[in-house]
Amino acid sequence: MKKIISILFLINFVLTSCIPTEHPVQPHERGNVATGSIEMGSLYPNQVFYSLESNSVVSSNLFMDWDIEFSCIPDTFAIKLNGARMMRVLNTHKVKFDEVSANDTAGIATDSWQYDNPAGVLDSTAIGTWWEELKPNEAISKQEIYIIDRGTNERGKHTGFRKFQILGLENNTYYVRFSNLDGSNDVQIEIPINPSKNFIQLSFNDSGKVLSIQPDYNQWDLLFTRYSELLYTNDGVPTWYGVTGALINSRLVKAILDTSKPFDEITYQDVKSLQLSNKLNVIGSDWKWYDLSKGVYSVLPNKVYIIQSVNGFIYKLHFVAFYNDKGVKGYPKFDFQKL
Repeated sequence: MKKIISILFLINFVLTSCIPTEHPVQPHERGNVATGSIEMGSLYPNQVFYSLESNSVVSSNLFMDWDIEFSCIPDTFAIKLNGARMMRVLNTHKVKFDEVSANDTAGIATDSWQYDNPAGVLDSTAIGTWWEELKPNEAISKQEIYIIDRGTNERGKHTGFRKFQILGLENNTYYVRFSNLDGSNDVQIEIPINPSKNFIQLSFNDSGKVLSIQPDYNQWDLLFTRYSELLYTNDGVPTWYGVTGALINSRLVKAILDTSKPFDEITYQDVKSLQLSNKLNVIGSDWKWYDLSKGVYSVLPNKVYIIQSVNGFIYKLHFVAFYNDKGVKGYPKFDFQKL
């Protein structure tokens, strides 16, 4: 990234909450300061799910393991792209699968390609509202054909395209079809909803693989990963970039940045009236910055994040390192404490 850029905050309706009125918890012993560390790797190939309560990694996977994911959250039907791959989608608005080919991408303006909202707003995904009617236990599809750009791997190599059609959702199962742009490797596959997950993943590799990558939705707080973010260059041009940081489990977790006091001085009384946000990227990547002149990252320990966990407890957290003991980047370390 050649220019220092600042986040374009997308204006969306985001639920907020006051700590005292949400997720009440029983009186408990305040914890000591704990230290967590994450192994993302120097090229950030790993996605790491983390629990604050247990101070442990719940699970991890390679971000290249999957392409798209399907909502298992009640009354939502969102289909999301793998933002770690910088994926994007083009809606051809055609409904005949055989009529869509690579020719549909010729001369298409860059801004015609859509990315998921980085704040995780489920009604602002790149694929968008794919259904034309909702019935009990059924979503009737518009049958539109999308061209999905599968993005890049950890070394920046492009990984191709697929054409993709949502056939519908019935009895808690998504039905989809995909193929190469030339029509080869034409696959129809079922993706059953798992109510214990936020999302179920699908890989386009081979003949398609349905994957249960995420831990159960009530078992993790933070996801350390690459993701796609819309930023402004110094010239004011909005541009999509791949960044590396921490996302929250926005179904149950909320957070906010607090720079009013140093980490050691913040108490529960200081934060009990703060308005927390369930924006997916509320923690994001801004806890570090890149020094162009030195070619290294530095963390910003004065940025303290107040986090309400899946269990309803309030934590304070700040990052203290991005390099491991051998000087390799991609190993975030953070201190946190239950308040």
